Amino acid sequence: VEVDPDLEVAGIQKRLEGSKAVLFNNVKGYPGRRLLINLFASGKRVARMFDCHEQRELKFKIREGIRHPTPPRIVKDALCQEVVITEDIDVWSVVPMISHTPSDPGRTLGGGNTLLTGKYFEGGNHFGYNRMNFRGKDYSSFQITPGSHMDQGVTPFYQKEPVPVTINMGVPPACSAITGACIYSVLPLGSDELGIAGTLQGFPVDIVKARTVDAYAVAKAECVIEGYIDTTQRVWESPLAEKENKQGVFPFHPEWTGYMGKAYRTYKFQATAITHRQDRFIYYPTIVHGYDDHNLGTDFTQ
Repeated sequence: VEVDPDLEVAGIQKRLEGSKAVLFNNVKGYPGRRLLINLFASGKRVARMFDCHEQRELKFKIREGIRHPTPPRIVKDALCQEVVITEDIDVWSVVPMISHTPSDPGRTLGGGNTLLTGKYFEGGNHFGYNRMNFRGKDYSSFQITPGSHMDQGVTPFYQKEPVPVTINMGVPPACSAITGACIYSVLPLGSDELGIAGTLQGFPVDIVKARTVDAYAVAKAECVIEGYIDTTQRVWESPLAEKENKQGVFPFHPEWTGYMGKAYRTYKFQATAITHRQDRFIYYPTIVHGYDDHNLGTDFTQ
């Protein structure tokens, strides 16, 4: 049955939280695209994904990954680069982003896993969520939580040079489990977060060199947006906040803690390429403040 990314997907996710995962093969306005929801919405399903008898066992597997990470493996050919778009980039037309409520300033990129590597993370790699609203076809706001790993990585380069990153969608479940929690985890700068995911899944996470920036992407991701954080510019998260020149007043979308988020001025993310698998790639648009979101955010931090 056709599903609409505008409000309907979020409504179905919320209605089925704690229950079934659903794959939509018919997405309104996006032929050849698929949407997956509620993969992490059931604790029992999360346990089964990682060969645990119950969800509370997962923290011990994650602890093993912290102590004995399995370094990512660099490959040359990747599923996520079967199609490469470097001209006339229009993220809106490629990725079926969702909206949560009628007061949202637009459809936002949820489920986009930002990968920060190399000198920008002291030789390690950081994998985390950053809320994004594409204000134009090829650029978006890029919210960074103060004190987070992304903040620690970007700050030394503020107004000095752009910071290259990839936004990975439809990644292996172990990568999602790490992404949702490492923003607040007690891990030092330079940690191998993909290595923790590798141990969790039992084999290395394959990564591939990005086509247009000095960064890496998850090779088995379904879709990747390449680009860089412009450390010299700030953009508003919503047109209304920009018009009134006021931060923290106008709505953005519901936050993971349950309250209605507010729009701010943030870093600017500039897209330089979109790559994706050829055959009907899957986008996993996690809603905020749902069981999906809660399990992603708590399994690791336990």
